[in-house]
Amino acid sequence: MKTLYAFSSSHGDVIVDDATLARPFIVRPFQNHPFMTLGNYFLVIRDLILRDDGQSLTTLLCRLWKRNVAMAEVDTITIRYEKYGTLYHISSAEIVTGAQRMRLTVSAAVTDESKKALDREFDLLQRLSARAGLPYLPQVYCKHEVQIRTSEGSETLLMTLSEWFENYHEWHFSRDEAGRERTIVWDMESGYRFMSEQETCEIISQAATILTSYYDTKTYHRIFPWHHGAGDFVVKTAAGAVDVRLVTARGYEPIALQEQNPEIDPVHALILFFLETILKMRLDKYEGMGESTWADASAVEAATDGFFRALRIRESEGDGLTVKVDQLIKQMKGLSEDELRILLHSRMGHYRSHDPSDYTVIMSHVDDHARDVFHAMQTLPG
Repeated sequence: MKTLYAFSSSHGDVIVDDATLARPFIVRPFQNHPFMTLGNYFLVIRDLILRDDGQSLTTLLCRLWKRNVAMAEVDTITIRYEKYGTLYHISSAEIVTGAQRMRLTVSAAVTDESKKALDREFDLLQRLSARAGLPYLPQVYCKHEVQIRTSEGSETLLMTLSEWFENYHEWHFSRDEAGRERTIVWDMESGYRFMSEQETCEIISQAATILTSYYDTKTYHRIFPWHHGAGDFVVKTAAGAVDVRLVTARGYEPIALQEQNPEIDPVHALILFFLETILKMRLDKYEGMGESTWADASAVEAATDGFFRALRIRESEGDGLTVKVDQLIKQMKGLSEDELRILLHSRMGHYRSHDPSDYTVIMSHVDDHARDVFHAMQTLPG
């Protein structure tokens, strides 16, 4: 069996040589670990995958491939460093056996803050992924603390293995050479490429559908926080069709609490969720890490379509919605632009505390956004 280490790039794998493996491990941008090397990081991932003499790996492959798999069948394991996320280091592990291959996501947390977050996310993904008929979140397989020991000290990392969405890629709002706002897919296999206007609308619509599918109309819980800048949503494109997935769920909390707001009811809470989803769907980070950016009004119509698409599906499946969709549309179309503006401004304290880097751009657009939402709601059928 051969083990390869590489960096993922839009031009293909960049194989890591011995000199690079000896470099300090970067904990976060511009901060080197005091003694841990990149080689230590790759090695501990290999050991995680092959723990218990490879029995854990073969057990997982047997389950996923629905056949007996022996360690002797494994030809190559390629471990790729994919990116440094908001809190974690994201790598992938590709296992090749003869005619079959499997790719796993490896998330690694180094700091105390990131370990707590990764532990919480793993448990939450287990709960949410168990919902029947919802394929949008990755399956999680295992979570382990792993230790790196060197002559200079020891470090404990928390690592998880989970499903890799094959041929799905991160995407962001960007501008082309003509200055037009478009969506660019960060395809690390075939190269970056711009999406058409129709594809962009479908991507945003599906993202809103996913979030609405997980919204709990009884407890008002929703997946939160999430952000395009973090690459939370990924997309696969083929022959003009797009398919969107959500790579993680960092939290699941109510958008409003009845004990804090006795006037809240299922319809009011659902409208607040709708407004939050539409607003956040317009936010991104330049190049995924830079300043906050704001998408144009086409994102509002696309996200609105996705929101109601999910509600219609849930209603048709008898998913226990506490309000009829047509009734909700009627009530939402009755809201004036000023009422929408007031509702949006009532949530500004929430954005200031949860998304301080986005707060300024939200405040500079919120009044125009209220008008965009009002126009999108007036075009709803019924």
